[in-house]
Order: sequence, then C-alpha cells, then structure tokens
Amino acid sequence: MSDPPLDAEQRDQWQTDGWCMLEDFIPAPDLAKAQEDLTAIFPSVESVLAGRSAGDGGYDISWDSSKPLFPFEGMGLNRLVVHDRLIDLAQDLLGTDQVRLYQGLASAKYPGGTPDYEQLLHVDYGNHTLVVPRADPGYQHLELFVYLSDVTPDTAATRIVSRQRTRDIPIERTYLSLDEYADLYEAEVPAVGPAGSVLAYRPDVFHRGCALLAETEGRFMLHVAYKPVHTDWLGFHTWPVAAEGMAWHRFMRHASLRQLTVLGFPEPGHPYWTEETLNGVAARYPRLDMAPWRRAASVDDRS
Repeated sequence: MSDPPLDAEQRDQWQTDGWCMLEDFIPAPDLAKAQEDLTAIFPSVESVLAGRSAGDGGYDISWDSSKPLFPFEGMGLNRLVVHDRLIDLAQDLLGTDQVRLYQGLASAKYPGGTPDYEQLLHVDYGNHTLVVPRADPGYQHLELFVYLSDVTPDTAATRIVSRQRTRDIPIERTYLSLDEYADLYEAEVPAVGPAGSVLAYRPDVFHRGCALLAETEGRFMLHVAYKPVHTDWLGFHTWPVAAEGMAWHRFMRHASLRQLTVLGFPEPGHPYWTEETLNGVAARYPRLDMAPWRRAASVDDRS
C-alpha cells in the first residue's frame, strides 16, 4: 500500500465509533465513469417523477426488489467495486493483506414518498455471517457504502449510532424497537458526504435507512463488503454464479491480478495451478493474460 487510506481523525472515529466517513475518497475521473454507467441500470429521477418508474429496462424502484449485482455491464462501476483505494482500505481496517470481496451491488432511492424506506436501527451481521462478529484481525468483516451522488439528510443519508452507546446491547438483539431504545434514535447521526465519499462501518454497528425527503433528487450508491480469507462463515454473493454471464467475461478482459485475487481467483503459485488448469483457464478466458500464473508455475516446477 502507499499512503494510509485514513487520516488520524478518521482512524480515531473508526476505533471509537466503529464507523467513519471518508469524503472525496474516490478519484473524480473514476467516479465520473461510474456515474455514467448508472444510466444503464437505473431510471433517472426525472423519469420516475414523470411516472415512468420502470425505466427502459423495466427496473422496479421498490427498495425490496432485486438490486443490480456485480459484475455490472459498465466497467466504470466494476472498477469501483475492486478499486485499489477500496482494497487498500479493506486491508488497513481488517488488519491483513489477504482480503476477499464478498458483496457488490448497486442501489437507488427516489423522491415521491413511496416507498418511504424507513427502517429500525439494526446491525447487518444477521445476513452476512452464520455466527456473530469477532473484532480482532483475521475475523472482522467490513462494509462500505460508495456514494455515487451527494448524500445529505434529505437524500436519505444512513442514520448511524456510535458503538460507544451500543456495546452493552445483547448480541442477539439485531433490531431495536423505537419505544425501547428511543435514546439511541435520538443519538443517531446522518452519514453525509459528497459523491465520491465512502462510509466504512463494522457489521455490529447499529444503523438504519430512512425516508428520502428531497423532492427532485435521488440517492445512488454501491454496497461493497470485504472479509479476510479463510472465513467461510462470512458471505453474501457467490461469484461463480455470475461467471456464466457475459458481464463477467467482459469484466475478465480488463481485470488486474489484484482484482481477481480479492474475488477468490487462485493467486499465482497456488497449488491449484497445473499445466492442465493453466491451459483450461486460458481457454475459458482467452483475453486474460496468464503470464503471472505461468511464471509462478515455472518457478514452482524448478523448486
């Protein structure tokens, strides 16, 4: 890694509250390319307000509908999910160089009041792990919201509560009622930031989605999550399910070694690689440069 991805204030907030906001984290050119790709998967705010809520692709704007998943048709969005800055951040906060991507999806919220998007305060580990979170290096997992539009209190900024206030809540309480925990709802803060910002939080941090109040603006973001290797109890998507789709093959044409590694692709030198598997993978992905894997296999053969 190059420079540390967090400054001293952000690191202190991460350690104290369990979350932090990194404003303008994504380089502007990379952000712009991803924003261009949004038009292919989401209807515009203008079309929703005009009653054309399904958009050209028949997209269902209901919050509980299926959301577009990585890999996307647009390489701008794909490159953000496995952006070097996000991988650096994951390695830093998880305390290990060996990390894997396990979630990548896009979401949109629109004005108009239906749906209202209001949630109870909750933690996310219920659908990210088979067990419960463990905070020390090698076991923790990391969730990231990558803002593709400006996120303000009126455009449904996620409300979030410091771990300082919730550390004594029993581990099995994954949702908090408004009546019983009114003090925490009063203590919540909006995770605001301009487009290109990243909200990083632990899976045991209480937070909630809320209504979008702006009349002419929407909220667009990527949901990205990383974990350490060898944590089979953590997960959300299975990338091989996507590997038969053309979007995956288009992604593979441009993927770097580092990006493939965080997706679980066997790294050069891994025992999986033999002459047969090298040739087979080369045939499956003709545009993939197999040189790093072949060089490592040659070194292993001489050892």
